[in-house]
Amino acid sequence: MWIKRSKEAENGGIPLFLRKFSLKKEIERAELKISATGIFSVKINGKEIPDLFMPGWTDYNKYINLCVYDVTDFIKGENEENVIEVEVANGWYRGKLGCGNRTDVYGDELRLFAEIKLRFKGGEEEIIETDENWLTAVSDVVSADFFDGETIDARRLKNSNKPVYKTINADFSVALSEYSYQSVKVKEVIEPTVIFEDERTIRYDFGKNFAGNVSFKANGGNGEKITVKYAEVLNPDGTLYTENLRRAKCTDELILAGEEYVFNPKFTYHGFRFAEIKKDANVKISGLKGLLITQDIDYYGNFECSDDIINGVFKITRNGQKSNFVSIPTDCPQRDERVGWTGDAEVFCNSAMFNADCEKFFENYMKLVRTDVLPDGKIPSFAPFHTPVSPTTAGVPGWADCVTVIPFFHYLHYRDKSVITENLSVAEGWVDYYLKNSENYIVKIRNEFGVWLSVDNTADKDVLNQCLFGYSASLLSEMFKITNDEENAEKYEKVYENAKKAFRNAYFTDGKIVSDAQTLYALAYSVGFITAEETKKRLPKVIREKGCLTTGFIGSRFILPVLCDIGEAELAYELIMKKDYPSWGYMLENGATTVWERWNGYTKENGFEDPEMNSFNHYSLGACVEWLYSYVLGIKLSAKSEVVTIKPTFSGKISYAKGGTKVKNGMFSVAGKKKKTAVTLKVTADENVKYVVDTNGYKVISSSFDKEENTTRLEIQSL
Repeated sequence: MWIKRSKEAENGGIPLFLRKFSLKKEIERAELKISATGIFSVKINGKEIPDLFMPGWTDYNKYINLCVYDVTDFIKGENEENVIEVEVANGWYRGKLGCGNRTDVYGDELRLFAEIKLRFKGGEEEIIETDENWLTAVSDVVSADFFDGETIDARRLKNSNKPVYKTINADFSVALSEYSYQSVKVKEVIEPTVIFEDERTIRYDFGKNFAGNVSFKANGGNGEKITVKYAEVLNPDGTLYTENLRRAKCTDELILAGEEYVFNPKFTYHGFRFAEIKKDANVKISGLKGLLITQDIDYYGNFECSDDIINGVFKITRNGQKSNFVSIPTDCPQRDERVGWTGDAEVFCNSAMFNADCEKFFENYMKLVRTDVLPDGKIPSFAPFHTPVSPTTAGVPGWADCVTVIPFFHYLHYRDKSVITENLSVAEGWVDYYLKNSENYIVKIRNEFGVWLSVDNTADKDVLNQCLFGYSASLLSEMFKITNDEENAEKYEKVYENAKKAFRNAYFTDGKIVSDAQTLYALAYSVGFITAEETKKRLPKVIREKGCLTTGFIGSRFILPVLCDIGEAELAYELIMKKDYPSWGYMLENGATTVWERWNGYTKENGFEDPEMNSFNHYSLGACVEWLYSYVLGIKLSAKSEVVTIKPTFSGKISYAKGGTKVKNGMFSVAGKKKKTAVTLKVTADENVKYVVDTNGYKVISSSFDKEENTTRLEIQSL
């Protein structure tokens, strides 16, 4: 059963649940099943399970994850006392949540469900479960919140007479679903540089923006307090810039007990590059480190070329992905938001999957999306969906299209048809929602977001909606083809063709798209609404007239691939290598170590942008990274075949490029190097990876294939 603490035990601090037991025989295996309304941390006989923020974020009113652990090595032998201790903190369940800082969104009670199954040698089993035999005490954690931080009172550990109470039945029931993806863990320890210090203040620079916490040893008098604050950037005077954190306090506190204490918070995290400690003069701090947390997934993708700016874009995007893969794909790790925006996840999913093993991570995210789909087919703008329905919280083109985009690209990378079939009905429901809200196949949906945070905000939202309608209809047709449903594939292919015809009749005249915006040309071409020739006649001119990119979240993923497709590869390389505003290079030139939320997050002329929406750690504008894999390295994935096509787009602006990723059957890498007017190309793959090299129309000077190494070497006349 689920248990909770009694009213008399609620005397401050988060609950600590306890259970002691002894073994009657030698065990063969011990398994722990555990969940909570909140987030838990488990110790068995002093050994801690390292997973953070479990059981993860779900729509707790519909289901909660059940975590399963093999704890055989944690258990002591026969006739020895075993102790399991579980702390439960607010987490997403009842802590501050979303932009409105609402609390108790899902409920107001911290509860625990646990079951230890002991299998003894000889086959006998015993189950120890949460019941009236468990006890509860007060943790040394006084309070913990994702937005506000964690407060720890070390004096509580010295209280040998700390009261212990019996737990009570929580009278609670909810569906339990086994936790099925990687957990959040500390994945990197970062040594900082001290940039300011006096008797009472120490300021640290960790060298990069990341999600996580700090850990340190502290010595001081009984009752003396240490306060830690965090920031992504500094003010001109070197102090922490915290305005962009909005209502999030992002402050940790430690109250000392007169002896050494190791500070290591487990129930909060922050997005930061800089940290500042305030303390009494005699308090000593030592061994302070940054603990980078992220989902425990394999980052096997890699890229490098001869240009520092392009390399920098790759690195800051990768850093941003790690910062925002925390239980779900969040928008940012620092301010009072940190929600799973579907639009952000959609535009970045292909880049993310090239970078890392996101198979289980996105399977879980799509489960969250499906769980919260509205009855009329509207898709939530973020998942889990925890707020009232409005024109911005559900049914927004560009965000709702996650139900067609993410499953399709998931299939390209991981070849699991079940992810397609699991999401087909909600994808079809969304395209049907487009249809229901159209007149003669012209979409009539209110869209508050548009292309989101573009430089000039000129892209017509109706035109954008029409392109996205076609995009989702086309992908849905492809998804039906993957599942061999030819009837529905043909049905939605016709929907796509009608949407295309309507677009060309209503929004494309004399070679121009209504509002003449960069994003719309790039998207219309990518969807197949306009041809390469039509795109080439206008898009390069629009870019050169502006002198820069003007794309926002929706368009930045498409613009570079489209330019390569229409024969403007040099312009694509020029854009990604730019250093002046607005550009990725401008972010780098101004100290970015993760991708900014907006191009003008900081400018030399105006300083910081509006702090109400100015994160320095978003990954959305980093969706250009898929271009590095698909065009610079030339890695082309197809729904029709598992054979990977290698078709690089060469440029005179770089002298070499190399990198690789993993597909269903193994790893492969591509390396190209300029040699006067030729390029040497080497493609190497694991034994089971099938690939072909497309020389993109260039003359092959020489070629060879090593079957044993599965390696192709070419010299191509490219320039």
